[in-house]
Amino acid sequence: RGRRALLSLHPLAFLASPSSAAPPLAHMGCCADLFRCSSLSLLLISALFYTLLGAGIVTLGVLALTLPWAKIIVPDWYAGVTIGVGALILFVALFGYLAFCRKKNKCSISIYMLFCLLLCCTTVASTVVLFRYSDALHLAKESKFVNVTDWQREASESLKEGVEEIWEECGASVYNSDSVTYTDEFQVDADTPPYELRCTNSDFDDVAESINDQCLEAAFNDENFDEDNTDFLECYTSSSWWAPEARSSTLGKLNTPKGVFCACYEEFADFVDAYFFVGKWVSFGFAVFFGLTFLGCCYLCCCSKPAAPARTSQQEYAQQPYAQHGQQPPPQQKGATILRP
Repeated sequence: RGRRALLSLHPLAFLASPSSAAPPLAHMGCCADLFRCSSLSLLLISALFYTLLGAGIVTLGVLALTLPWAKIIVPDWYAGVTIGVGALILFVALFGYLAFCRKKNKCSISIYMLFCLLLCCTTVASTVVLFRYSDALHLAKESKFVNVTDWQREASESLKEGVEEIWEECGASVYNSDSVTYTDEFQVDADTPPYELRCTNSDFDDVAESINDQCLEAAFNDENFDEDNTDFLECYTSSSWWAPEARSSTLGKLNTPKGVFCACYEEFADFVDAYFFVGKWVSFGFAVFFGLTFLGCCYLCCCSKPAAPARTSQQEYAQQPYAQHGQQPPPQQKGATILRP
């Protein structure tokens, strides 16, 4: 004992002291704590997101059942399904909160993990589809929507449905510079640009103004008439995805949904592609988020261990002499009094 006391007085004695050596698994413990904290954070954020999403969907469904104009557009069964989906998402969010508050409950984490996996797969699939649609729309625009096939045809069909719906709801007609339009009874052959789109439904006046300002009034001008007219006729006469109506004059062709589309196909494609651009990257971000949340749930369910209980001051005090001499304290029975040696 006296020799140990003398050695302890040496200036470099701390190098030989077992208590000074860092535990070999200290760094692994820090990483485990970091992973656990990150997983719990993702779990809580995703649960909050599901709560907001579910509440928003339920609100939209209720509005669809109560607002007069919405009841005309949205069927009752569709609004009911919307409310059901929103309620299901809120129910799953409840499991997320339970998994966060009761971290030892593997059942809640497992159910929440499966739902995150389902959402991750869904968003990955939607991201792939949106990227394919965006690329197909670019290719269709470069080909002037002539002889489109496969994915280009699918993207073009979505544009066709939108233009036809706007044309019908607007009650559209195209007039020439003499304020004359084309009718079946009075077939005007006076192609005198610029042309102007007008709507009988005043709710679509902004849409008509936008089409006129962005493309229709500038189409078929004197400087680029040959090029504009050639591109227009090539698009209009192509029947690979949209059959044209038989009209002899340019004014007659413009008084059809496809005629307006072919005169402004670049603007229509750019308008839709702007939404595709936002949608595909937002979908990609959600896919990454849901994937990380799923991995976090897997870690909490399968790999994470509950944190060890903190030592009491009495236990710390009792273990000091053993740590100084590199010894292990004797095992103590539950409820036994710990005496310092």
